[in-house]
Amino acid sequence: MCDKIENTPHKKPPVRHWALGLLLLSVATWGVTLWLQKVHPDWSWVSYLKAFAEAACIGGLADWFAITALFRHPLGVPLPHTAILPSKQAQLARGVANFIGTNFLDAQMVGEQVRKYQVGERVADYAQTHITVAMIQERVPAVLQAVIEKIPQTAPEAWLQAGQKSLMDYATGERLGSGAGKLIQWAQNEHTDRWLINRLAQALYDFCSGQDAAERVRPWLSELIRKANDENATWWDKIKTSMTGQAVDWLDDWLIEKALAGGKSLAERVLADEAHPIHLWFSAQCIDWQRQLNDRAEVHDWLYKNAQAGLSHPMFAEWLGKMWQRIHAWLGEMSVGNTPQVQFIAQTLHDALSHQLAQPLRRAQLTDAAAHISARVLDTQQETVRAWMTTQLNAWSKERLNDALEEGIGNDLQYIRINGTLIGGLIGLGLYTLSVWLM
Repeated sequence: MCDKIENTPHKKPPVRHWALGLLLLSVATWGVTLWLQKVHPDWSWVSYLKAFAEAACIGGLADWFAITALFRHPLGVPLPHTAILPSKQAQLARGVANFIGTNFLDAQMVGEQVRKYQVGERVADYAQTHITVAMIQERVPAVLQAVIEKIPQTAPEAWLQAGQKSLMDYATGERLGSGAGKLIQWAQNEHTDRWLINRLAQALYDFCSGQDAAERVRPWLSELIRKANDENATWWDKIKTSMTGQAVDWLDDWLIEKALAGGKSLAERVLADEAHPIHLWFSAQCIDWQRQLNDRAEVHDWLYKNAQAGLSHPMFAEWLGKMWQRIHAWLGEMSVGNTPQVQFIAQTLHDALSHQLAQPLRRAQLTDAAAHISARVLDTQQETVRAWMTTQLNAWSKERLNDALEEGIGNDLQYIRINGTLIGGLIGLGLYTLSVWLM
């Protein structure tokens, strides 16, 4: 009978044995007290022990019934409101899914938790220790081979026409102007304008520092003199040529060296001073170009007109087809193995990744992007997640559901049985003592 009462699963938790043992002890104590009262009716203390044992049996059996009724029919008898959890499996599944969705899958909360996880910092640490040039170099050919297998060698005519039309539809004056303005703004943020001026200054410095700089200047002057014999020269060309022709007679190496020294000095100052007027002027020009590209309708009209003319030309479609074939062939060459192109791509990707992840701003942006994407995905897919969880829980068998719940809270429920047995016995003892005192 006890085996039926317990209806044990595959493996009993130890606490269940204690609960059952305490209940059996209460029953045995009650039986002993009945015998003692019959044999020794003058032993008054037996009545108190009997009251405790009776109430303990009642409390233990009541709690056993209540706990068993959660998972199955006690003693196999289908009494009403028993086997509650299996019979309410669908409702339980919806409740669990809604509870998890509301309390654990809130988009804002998940976004904040992802932000606390510092995805950018962790990705940077992982990339620094695990992503090497050799690792990228090893995987690039396989990626390229997979891409080549998916695309034809010759671009279909419909693809080229669709691509050409899409570009023409997209290339409005406002978009082109805004895109060019953003490109200039990005270049300024990356200090590309300063880099460009420094490259020009470096080129000027290298030219003026060359040993043959003076000899390289003289042909330019000779070309100006030659234009004096050109009958088609304009009056302004003739004035310049006349002045140059007179200058050649007296311009000597000393003056050329002074001019080259001045150019070299200017280049040195530009390279040494980021606040040089040339840097400031070019930076101001970039800002003005951004304004014109973003705001001026004439610029937008000019960009649109020329872009449409270029994109609609038959040569552009032909160029697209040739570029397709070249790219396909280029990818095919790189996918055969460890080629110089693959090494270059791997090194470039590694350098670009390292450079970006080394910047705190980029790491912070990566963390924010991960938080935003996580929140957005949960916000749009939360109902799908809830429906999936509900379906999964409903698909469980009743035995699996019972086993999962008992494994999670089974020991706590058995402690309720133990407490019910002891507390019931104490209450019975207290009530019996009170009744004796009142009588």
